[in-house]
Amino acid sequence: MNFRLVLLIFLVVLFAAGTGYLSYSQSTGLPLKEAYDNGNVVITQNTSAGTVPHQVVVVNNGRDPVKVQVGDVLTANSSQDLVVAENKTVSTNSSETIYAYCLDPSTQAVVGSKLKANGTASNAIKQVIDGSNIHDLNNATNAQLELWILTAGVNFNIYSGEPVALVNTQKITYTTLKQMVTNSKSNLASQFNVKVDNIKNINQNSTQSSDGTLKGVYHWFKSMIGMG
Repeated sequence: MNFRLVLLIFLVVLFAAGTGYLSYSQSTGLPLKEAYDNGNVVITQNTSAGTVPHQVVVVNNGRDPVKVQVGDVLTANSSQDLVVAENKTVSTNSSETIYAYCLDPSTQAVVGSKLKANGTASNAIKQVIDGSNIHDLNNATNAQLELWILTAGVNFNIYSGEPVALVNTQKITYTTLKQMVTNSKSNLASQFNVKVDNIKNINQNSTQSSDGTLKGVYHWFKSMIGMG
């Protein structure tokens, strides 16, 4: 076969694949972790310790929209680790304020701290978030306590880190907080059909890695040729 013809066919296929994937990215958006790993996203803690739920600002400096999804994990070296509590798409060259719950009760959030996208939370954590109302303080606080129980255990320390800030911010007593934690344990046990002592078994896998660019291309190609 003529070499030029082979080269032409190769270039046409390559162009079609590239154009198709670009269209795919533009219509659905890149996953947050992929965009972050590409250096196109900046994530900043926007609320002080004790806020429920917290807010972060996601800035998208890339050429593709970015999908921020419930369960996306955000970690920080000097602040609170968070898990995203709502689905939003951040358009190109824009920013969005995103709600997120705390993951680690032993630390406190620091306004202005930079966070990094770091995988996805477990299905149990996502289920608790999906069942919560981020716009209702009481409901969101109960969900926050349930998440701390899942990540830090049924006997997590309420006298350190974010729980201390929560008590001060909401102006409640530790007696009240203890009762709220007890209620949250019962709610979790009922929701997942386990005994309180077995709640620790619910959240076995805390994070899982996000799909990368090559995997995205692979799934797009499968769908295009009717294999998906």
